[in-house]
Amino acid sequence: MLSRFNKVILASTFAAGFIGCASTPPNVVSIPTTANPTTEIARTEEMLNDARAKQMNVLSPDNFKDAEKTLNKAKEYQAKKKPTEKILEQVAYSRAWLQQGENKSDISKKSLGEITDARTGALKANAPQMYPKEWKKLESKLQNITKDVENGSLTAADKKGADLVASYRTIERDSVAKQYLGRAKMTIDEAEKDKAAEKAPKSLALAQAKYNQSLNFIGQDPRNTAAISKIAEDANREAEHLAEVMSKVNAGNSEALVLQNERQQKMITSLNKETKAQARELTAAEKQLEAAKQQEAELARQQALADTADKLRKELRPNEAEVFTQDGKVMVRLKGLNFASGKANLTPKNKALLQKVETALNDVPTAKIEVQGHTDSTGATEANMRISEARAKTVQKQLIANGASSSQVDAVGLGEERPISNNNTAAGRAQNRRIDLVIEPKIQE
Repeated sequence: MLSRFNKVILASTFAAGFIGCASTPPNVVSIPTTANPTTEIARTEEMLNDARAKQMNVLSPDNFKDAEKTLNKAKEYQAKKKPTEKILEQVAYSRAWLQQGENKSDISKKSLGEITDARTGALKANAPQMYPKEWKKLESKLQNITKDVENGSLTAADKKGADLVASYRTIERDSVAKQYLGRAKMTIDEAEKDKAAEKAPKSLALAQAKYNQSLNFIGQDPRNTAAISKIAEDANREAEHLAEVMSKVNAGNSEALVLQNERQQKMITSLNKETKAQARELTAAEKQLEAAKQQEAELARQQALADTADKLRKELRPNEAEVFTQDGKVMVRLKGLNFASGKANLTPKNKALLQKVETALNDVPTAKIEVQGHTDSTGATEANMRISEARAKTVQKQLIANGASSSQVDAVGLGEERPISNNNTAAGRAQNRRIDLVIEPKIQE
């Protein structure tokens, strides 16, 4: 159990530390009498709990007990209103025993490392709760060994350590099995008592196989809880299935009939799932087709916009009209068509330009044309709205007169709301007194 090197180190260490058993701990660090006894007791209580969590009560039991005893004495002194220095003296003793216990716990860990690891695994597997009687016996054996180690004797650790490790490993494995497979075992045991070997041999054999497979896995790696949980789930499910089969068999059915019915139900369920999956695939395909159609329509609309704008640019010179796309429409800004301030009548030059525009529009498929009238900011807002509408209607009438369909051409006055230039200059105001044609191209089927 222990290497020769460890034996030499441990023996020399304990020889230095165990020359008789002192009632007063070594290396006591006094606590100033100005300290608050209640605070110091509470702090030492925390230290004691931390030591217990680190298994000092097992690895160095005598020191741990002395630490507990002296701390309790400090509490007793405080309750009896003893002098502060007496209370703090016992607190200091308790801390010294804890320090001594920590040093010897480290030594015990070195010599009992494998035992400590096995015990820790059993603790994590809830062995004290799963098998309390067996756990108590193991703890008693361990304390005997650690006391010997604490007192400088390595004989017990050397002779009994391997058996104790094996016992802790066994109780860890059994605790994990009970935790994860307890329900499956109980169900299988009940089925066996109910003569499952005769009534439902196939279901029993399968449940036992799953249970044994899980049990073997736990025996090999009891700390792999993630994998154990998954494999145990299969075992528990198979045990539940055994219980269901036994219930139906006891109701008057044969196991063969029950299993045949299950197979048919599984087939129906599989077909239903397959049908639903196909329906989902069909719905997804329909959605993809609809999305493709919408994308195709959008591409066609964008193409129609681009084609319409290109054709109009070829027919109209830059000084006559600015052609561009905006918000899914083709915008024709008639730069060559200007109105005098406050006027809505067309000059011969304006009429000639509109004739040219109408000719160009005849070459492009058009669904709708909106004539927008705009003004500068000179004058009252209401008056500007009226004159912009008048200008739009004048252009509308001229386009219809030139051959445009009256059902395709609308007119709207927007007044001074949408300037494109600075109204503080004469040139800017002239640009704002304008007509925009907003064209919605017709999409070819």
